[in-house]
Amino acid sequence: MQINKHGSFYIRNGWPTKIIDAVDNNTLVFSPNSELEAVDNIGVGRVMIKAMRYWATAMGITSEIKTQQGVAHELTPLGMLVKQFDPYCQNVGTLWALHRNLVNDVDNATAWYWAFNEMGPKVFTKDSFVGDFNSYLQKNGGKYAKAAVEKEFDCFKNTYVSDKAFDINKIIDEDTIPFFAPLKLIQYEGDGHFEMRRSPAKEIPPEIVLFCIVSDNQDHLEESQQIGVDKLLEASGQIGKYMNLSYASLLEILQQLENMSKLTLVNNFGNRYIQLKNVPAMNVISDYYQKIVR
Repeated sequence: MQINKHGSFYIRNGWPTKIIDAVDNNTLVFSPNSELEAVDNIGVGRVMIKAMRYWATAMGITSEIKTQQGVAHELTPLGMLVKQFDPYCQNVGTLWALHRNLVNDVDNATAWYWAFNEMGPKVFTKDSFVGDFNSYLQKNGGKYAKAAVEKEFDCFKNTYVSDKAFDINKIIDEDTIPFFAPLKLIQYEGDGHFEMRRSPAKEIPPEIVLFCIVSDNQDHLEESQQIGVDKLLEASGQIGKYMNLSYASLLEILQQLENMSKLTLVNNFGNRYIQLKNVPAMNVISDYYQKIVR
């Protein structure tokens, strides 16, 4: 478990595009040996270059490979799909997929994992977040100064919500609007209070939910084609947690997928579960992108 690997720089709109372009042109662009070249080519400072390297891997856009020349970055299968179909990350499905990767990276994005999978209260303040998260870190062997945990909260908050008013339809400056703000997962309630907002089913593409289900349960699906609805709703690392879904919204999405012949929703005397084939997750999201460009 680690914090502050981003150097307190939250993900900016436009950064995924810059990351994809940079890695596409030079796989060693984020290697420590190439920092000065990266500064010139990408147009940000050295500390931001390190932050971009962090966000590239934490969101699953790139993967790191050690080579004789240095640390190389390659676009992941998801990164290649984003490059091809949504290079500016304007589609909400892309944002959900990147959010899913981020909040399931317990080792490198611990605050994000904890907030969506382990944190109890749906309404929180900076002080309550910092106190509870620090306790979680300590229980798991992490010892950090309070100031460091406060910086982690600020970065976490700034990826989802602003405590300043803005019109999402009139934003030009990429630093003004939080990258994941279109997902509306967290709301600022005023007076220092934030709330985890329930996500209505209509705001999430069902194909993206299927992509997440398959991605989150790959090992399970190799053994069984059945997954309990309660697990999807309540278990850490599952869509119910990190998409902030209610039971009703989850069922609505699963019914949509059943109508699309993507899975079967079974009710066995009140024990609800889904049946689906172990289709590669990348096939699922590739079909989604093919659909939206038609």
